Amino acid sequence: MPSEIDATAELAPVHRIVEFVNTRRANGDGLGTREQLTSWLHTHNLLPPSAAADADDRERAVWLREGLRALLAENNAEPVTSPRPDGLDPTARTQLATLTAALPLRLDVTSMPPRLVAQPREPVDHALATLLADVATAVAAGTWPRLKACREPSCRWAFYDQSRNHGRTWCSMNVCGNRVKVRASQRRRAGS
Repeated sequence: MPSEIDATAELAPVHRIVEFVNTRRANGDGLGTREQLTSWLHTHNLLPPSAAADADDRERAVWLREGLRALLAENNAEPVTSPRPDGLDPTARTQLATLTAALPLRLDVTSMPPRLVAQPREPVDHALATLLADVATAVAAGTWPRLKACREPSCRWAFYDQSRNHGRTWCSMNVCGNRVKVRASQRRRAGS
């Protein structure tokens, strides 16, 4: 049985993915400017202190974030019916596929166990590739299916499903789950 420290280390890539995807919030975009992206990457030790992101880096980071959100949504059940617009970009998977083809990763066979690591070229490319390596780490560890995006279309907040049966569907039952229950109740009353 793994120790608590091992479990925490195993989930570090998962938490970084969740934090990255959740930089888009209802009250704004945590990657809205190149300065905000630079700050986020510095805070998460993904970018050297002397490096900074430019406008193109910011655009690619947003592609990565929204592509990851689309992948996380596929780890959850179908979205519920909502009068609000869906928070997923329909082109996100295509943009993510294009981006991942350009980000360098290699298998480091000198580490135990072997793992994918970013190939340093440009500092921001290295940071974005590290986030992709986090996805591969989560897949290899078996934690990827538990990474989900909320079923509420207007939310799509990322979360790690810690439920025993892996059945959690909402980022918060008190907020998004309750919205869905209220809408279902209103539909039933309107149909009666």
